Amino acid sequence: MKFRKFGRIALALAASLVIGFGTQSCYYDYTVAYIIVTGSQYNQVASYKEDNENGVLSAAPHDPLSSGGTNPIRALLLSGGRYVYVLNQGKPTTAADGTITWTGGNISVFSVGGDGQLAYQISYPSQGFGSLRLALSTGGTYLYVLDEYQPGSTPNTTPASPTISTATPCYNATAGVYYPAGDITVFSIDSSTGRLFLVQNQQQQNALGTPLSYFPVGCGPVDFHLVTNYLYTGEASDPASGNTQVIYTYSASTTGQLIQVPGGAQPIGTSNMAVIGASASGTYIYVLDNGTNEIYTFTQSGNNGLLSAISGGAVPNVATAAGMTALVTDSSSKYLYITNTQSPSLGQSASVISAFDITTSSGVLTPFNLNPANNTSTYGVGSGPQCIFEDPSHQYVYTANAGASDITGAKFDPDTGTLVNLSKGSTFSTVGTPTWCLYSSNTD
Repeated sequence: MKFRKFGRIALALAASLVIGFGTQSCYYDYTVAYIIVTGSQYNQVASYKEDNENGVLSAAPHDPLSSGGTNPIRALLLSGGRYVYVLNQGKPTTAADGTITWTGGNISVFSVGGDGQLAYQISYPSQGFGSLRLALSTGGTYLYVLDEYQPGSTPNTTPASPTISTATPCYNATAGVYYPAGDITVFSIDSSTGRLFLVQNQQQQNALGTPLSYFPVGCGPVDFHLVTNYLYTGEASDPASGNTQVIYTYSASTTGQLIQVPGGAQPIGTSNMAVIGASASGTYIYVLDNGTNEIYTFTQSGNNGLLSAISGGAVPNVATAAGMTALVTDSSSKYLYITNTQSPSLGQSASVISAFDITTSSGVLTPFNLNPANNTSTYGVGSGPQCIFEDPSHQYVYTANAGASDITGAKFDPDTGTLVNLSKGSTFSTVGTPTWCLYSSNTD
């Protein structure tokens, strides 16, 4: 009897071990991605580990690095996840006559190590000044930089003039002077090293008869976005057409050349264009208008890439009187998410995500109950969100928030589009005054 009792106990222990090991083998807790954030307070860039099991972010095993310049405002990842480009806008100093001197502006290249560690490699100057945005060509062969001002005759200086001229066609009402128009600087990319090489403009020449080192755009560039080899560039003012808010379409060729599509400037009805973006599928192009707090939806028309508004026109944002700052769709292009700097409808200054269901057949946007915990169409995040993305595991959504110097994470339901708080806390400290965020899913 004793032996049989012992045998039963041994069998029970063995069974429990099998169950224990079986449970352990089904438990997947690992770093699914590295979250990379730029911050302007101390000109930094840092990376964080994202836990697959609960979405918690933890600092990678190293301190934040210098961004390699001044006022980092954007970053993007080269295909493959091994190189990050940080856009440092630079610091402007304005003289009494309106002339602007720039320091610290560049594009810094960082490699991403297997543990998420960033390592500075080299930096390159953009041809213009007051750089605003970065974009990659389809396939990651070329890097585009949108500059607020074309280069002038004096290095690191944007000239100002009391009168309009070919060199200074853009009037600045605040300063009461005229400035140069904007430009796009194009670099080719060595994918093995991440290094950049300037692409000359083979269509336009300077006074000496040599190719321009940039591609001119209009006055007050705001944002640009590349969709299927067309680069859409939004401008606050277009003296050539007399319109104040326009989008130009450029064909992005396989040689790096940007060719303006016939059709000229497209006025789209915005009064304070803020962001240009697209669905993950590239089917729909979105323009956020902070003047009317509306979202405009377009498709690409014909073979020239020009924008065509969908039936139904602009849709009101569900976050009342919000300052829209960024947008993203989920990977299936079923839901559109927009970050908003404040929402007075909540009864206090707050920042929120607003969301819309995307009608598959027409692209029409419809608000839905984004936050089932509070039964609201918005989801609260830290103050001043600057960016938003869905993580590569399609489980979580994150924003980086300038006012709070933190990151907000939320659990994402791909079937309903709803967001709920993470199980182990949804707020994570980050670099001071974050300006942009992205992820690298290469964790080898």
